[in-house]
Amino acid sequence: MHLEFVVPGPPVSYQTNDKVNLKAWKASVLAEARKVWTRAPLTGRLKFLLINFHEGDTPPLDDDNMVKPIRDALNTVVYDDDRQIRYSETIQISIDAPVKLRRASAVLLAAYSKGDEFLYVRIEDAPTVIQLPG
Repeated sequence: MHLEFVVPGPPVSYQTNDKVNLKAWKASVLAEARKVWTRAPLTGRLKFLLINFHEGDTPPLDDDNMVKPIRDALNTVVYDDDRQIRYSETIQISIDAPVKLRRASAVLLAAYSKGDEFLYVRIEDAPTVIQLPG
């Protein structure tokens, strides 16, 4: 794993008409990443994991409009270009849903224990072999 961090939610949609809010959201994402990322941008093939722990039963927005601003915020800082992301996983789950905590990331658990909505972002090397669905 290269990087993991959390951002207080809720996320802002890439499709929002409030471009000032979108710019502020990207700045918040980047600020949280910079708290733990001090290296040069990554250059290899990457896996991007995003978990949105949201309020209520329904996610606040669709996953593609949620992911784009986050990836854009990390561009040129964490990785050279978001085209390096060859494997992506997005999970949207209610903060009140049952989850298994055993062996979970300490960073994720610390945010989860507060009980407020948040996003967990993780960047790691992409798998070298992809198992096709059966």
